[in-house]
Amino acid sequence: MICQEFESILYLYLDGEFQPEERVTAEAHLKGCAACARRVHEEGQLRQALRRAARHSVETSRAPAALRSRLQANLHQEQRRAAQAAWLRMGAAALVLVTVGGGSWMALRPEHRQRYMEDAVRRHSKKLPVEIVGVSHENVEAWFDGKLDHRVSVPRLHDVRLSGARISNVTDRPAAYISYERNAEGQSGPARRIGVFVFDDARREVEAPTLPAVQVGSSLGYNVAMWRDGEIVYELVSDLNEADIRRMLAEQSAQKAAAAAPTTPSVPVLPVSLHP
Repeated sequence: MICQEFESILYLYLDGEFQPEERVTAEAHLKGCAACARRVHEEGQLRQALRRAARHSVETSRAPAALRSRLQANLHQEQRRAAQAAWLRMGAAALVLVTVGGGSWMALRPEHRQRYMEDAVRRHSKKLPVEIVGVSHENVEAWFDGKLDHRVSVPRLHDVRLSGARISNVTDRPAAYISYERNAEGQSGPARRIGVFVFDDARREVEAPTLPAVQVGSSLGYNVAMWRDGEIVYELVSDLNEADIRRMLAEQSAQKAAAAAPTTPSVPVLPVSLHP
């Protein structure tokens, strides 16, 4: 979330008209943006002053003219700000409705992707127990069969151990969650956790490239890599650095391409006789 986006939802935030996950996103922005946090504080102070003045005017038989004038001016200013925020929300909603022939969204797609990244990070960081302990990639794929409406192909990540899987969500999408562990070479201590979410995106609402290209971003202290395979989107969440993540996915893509490459069968060479 950027400052311009928070400005458009400031009054919704102050009024408490947010869903819990939306409030988490807004508060995450406020923790890192002193300017927006100061704006929230100032608006909150203004509202408290208006409420105190309103109570005072009710408790007294007649408020002084100067106080009534100041109250009216503040109320008019508040109404103008609320109207501006409403117009900004309507404009954002209108942009979302702009489509191309295939029905893909042209606007707000980067912000849409960021929302999916943040939700995946929150779910990964909870460290919920897995429902199946990873024995093999094939066993995990078979376990997901019939539990979700989309196929689940378990990524074969290089130099990591498949530790388990469970049913999860990414925002409102049912998703597979696949857990991996990676031990740092030559180092002791706990293994590094890697989580991969797999969900359906038939409507192409999430902008993600196809391997070997990959989109890497950061959210709430984690790096998140996104890519797609047809209608299926993959989100890899880890505290590994971006270079390690890209190298890991490049190796997976190369191995997958090599496995899919056709092989030329060997043809035995027969001896040729030069005599009739």
